[in-house]
Amino acid sequence: MAAAGRIRFAVAGWLALVAALVPAPERAHAETGTQLSLVREGDLVAIGGVLPDEATREALAAALRAAGGDIATIDTTEIRPDAPAAFREAATWAGAIIARLKPGAVLVSGTTLTVEGRPDGLAGADAVRAALAALPTGFTLQREALNPPRVAPFTLTLWRSGDTVRIAGVVASPEDRDAIAAFARSLGLQPEGGAAVAAGAPAGIDWAGAARFGLMQLARLRGGEVRIVDRSLSVTGEPADRAGYVAVNRALREGPGAAVGVTVASATIAAPVVSPFRWAAVKRDGRVLLRGYVSSEAERVEIRSAAEALAAPATVIDEQELASGAPQGFVTAAIAGVGHLALVETGEARLEGTSLAVTGRVPDAASETAARAAITGSAPFGFTVTTTLTAPAASPPPPAPPACIAAVAAELAQGGIAFRISRDVMEPASQARLDRVAQAMNTCPRVRFTIAGHTDSDGIAAQNVDLSQRRAQAVVAHLIRRGVEAGRLLAEGHGATRPLVPNDSPANKARNRRIEIVAR
Repeated sequence: MAAAGRIRFAVAGWLALVAALVPAPERAHAETGTQLSLVREGDLVAIGGVLPDEATREALAAALRAAGGDIATIDTTEIRPDAPAAFREAATWAGAIIARLKPGAVLVSGTTLTVEGRPDGLAGADAVRAALAALPTGFTLQREALNPPRVAPFTLTLWRSGDTVRIAGVVASPEDRDAIAAFARSLGLQPEGGAAVAAGAPAGIDWAGAARFGLMQLARLRGGEVRIVDRSLSVTGEPADRAGYVAVNRALREGPGAAVGVTVASATIAAPVVSPFRWAAVKRDGRVLLRGYVSSEAERVEIRSAAEALAAPATVIDEQELASGAPQGFVTAAIAGVGHLALVETGEARLEGTSLAVTGRVPDAASETAARAAITGSAPFGFTVTTTLTAPAASPPPPAPPACIAAVAAELAQGGIAFRISRDVMEPASQARLDRVAQAMNTCPRVRFTIAGHTDSDGIAAQNVDLSQRRAQAVVAHLIRRGVEAGRLLAEGHGATRPLVPNDSPANKARNRRIEIVAR
């Protein structure tokens, strides 16, 4: 009893809905004429009104079954043999339409038809549209009130072939559909097909903006496809030229922007073939610049990671671009080139086809020899290697000191310059030695000399300094008398401040009492 009550309640509600669909004049006609109502909610269809015979009832049931799905029915119709013969076609037509609406209602009243509801998906919308274009003979459409079908996932596909772009899938509004077609034409592309208007677009998405972003990429491709599914966009295709390839990849990396609400999920853009395939690594000013072509994003990352490890602590700047046409073994050769830069202060490793050229500056000739051997001895398989290395010119050896300097040193090594105790008067033997020193000095008139006097630590320090200064001046005076130019000679007295050995024995003190003559 409870189940029967629920069914009676549902039927009453559906009949009230059907009554609301019929305008007042039509209801007056229906009370004395022929009508049929079909109301669907979920997978349940309520059928009420009149049918001309059991064959029409079976045809109506067959139309519902033909739509597929598991549709249950509640049939309260009455058989009226006096119903017009054309009513049989109208009943079958109404059954085919209600099977494609979810929810929906179809009313056949006299010779007028009323259809309301939401088509069940895109296929349902196509079927309803086809049925409305082919009304039963003798019937007119009194009212049509259809909502867009609800679609999930919400998908729009754009295909480019030549100068034509085919548009398929769904959009959120007729305005979006028109805007997409107009934008395609503004890019020189002829739109074909057309997207259906549907409900179910994710909130916060500028559907026309996402399509415009996709069309911009297709305009740079020779052919390809853009597919927008809910919040994700994917692109595949072949670029028209090198510039288009670069522009598409840059746009896809940046994305359509947060305001559009769609993100780039995947991109498969065939890289253009370039020949010759060029690549270079340049080392300068604490940086290594990578530029030229690589075959894939994975190769770009592999080469950059190797450069960061091999060139540390230098900063690596990656300006590599994607292209096809790399020779076999290219990545190995590129990484080898980066490694070779570790052997030079500044330089470049350049690949062109299967040729690797390394140029650079090294600190010296020995480094040049070692670097050249290391580079040519590690050529990647299948590649030829050339090197152009430069080193600063070797500094010329210092000029040999004038012979007079060695002669002065040799003369002093024979016994030095001796003075009487605590006086600045030289011993006669020392005067004769200074004569020979003067002769040597006069052979190199451009060399200047410092004459430094030293004492031991006995006595008062200040007096020792004074004594050493007077002895140095006595040597200078003797040399001047022997013809040495005075401007070449400088006398200094250091006292006991610069001992050769500790002043801890008579022998050591004797060594510290001395005259030094040094070229300056």
